[in-house]
This record gives sequence, C-alpha cells and structure tokens, in this order.
Amino acid sequence: MATTLKDFLQQEAEKQRAEASSAKAVIEEWRVSIERLFAQMRAWLKESDPNGVIEIEESQEVVNEPGLGRYRVPRLDLHALGDWIAIIPKARRTIGKATPPQKTVPERATGRVDITNEVHRYVLYRFQDNGRELWMINDLQSESKLLDQAAFENALMSYLR
Repeated sequence: MATTLKDFLQQEAEKQRAEASSAKAVIEEWRVSIERLFAQMRAWLKESDPNGVIEIEESQEVVNEPGLGRYRVPRLDLHALGDWIAIIPKARRTIGKATPPQKTVPERATGRVDITNEVHRYVLYRFQDNGRELWMINDLQSESKLLDQAAFENALMSYLR
C-alpha cells in the first residue's frame, strides 16, 4: 500500500520529535555531569589554594555534536601566575577509549572534557558503571588513570611550572 506525502511527512515529524526529546535528555544528563565534575574541581582548588591565587572564570561552551545538535554546557577558565588553563567539555558521545579501574579492556567513554592551554592537553574521559560515574585523565603520552585530586593538581602544575 502506497503512503501519501502527508502520511510520510507526519511519520517523519513524529520520528524527529522523538529523537529531539531523546537528545534533550542526553544533553541535560551530560550538563549535570559536567556541573558535578566542575564542583569537585572547585572544591579541590579551594582546598589547595586557600589564598585564591588561581582565579576561576565560569562561562558557557557551545558544542555542535552529531546526533545531539548544537547545545551549551559550562566551561571553566583558570588564570594564575600569568597562565591560562581552560577546562572545556568536548563531546558527550565520544570515540575515545580508556580502561576504567577493575576492567581489563578499554571501553568507549561516555563523555570527554579537555584541560588545555592550547599547547598541551589532558583529556578527561567519563565512564558510568552501575549508576556510578568516574573520570579518567590522560595526558596523551601515558596510560589513563583515575581522576582524583592528586592527578588534577599534577595536571595543573604541568601548566604552571
């Protein structure tokens, strides 16, 4: 049975609405995850920098991602000792892989955030496991490791030295 143009367009419109709704949910979940990561980073900085040597500037980054479209997420810019370091979300759907703790093979990450001064880059990969979220850090020269306060501080020190 042949469908009419009207039927075809109605079916396509319904598909687009469903895809847009799904993309919106993924983007919102990603935004909340980034906000949690940044809150943790700010807490680490507050503990390590009680004198406020590092200035934290919060803004928005526009990401244009296949399947999700164009959306805004938070970003951080750090200024200290004449240096600038950006912490920029790059993608929710990433092709990057790393080996999460207690796993033996690399897995595809469920998000990527870069720490960069546009010369050197650390890549943060997000993984989700049984409702738990964890981040791995990679300097693109060695194995990924769990992002914790020491790893974060070591990354920042590499820029500030």
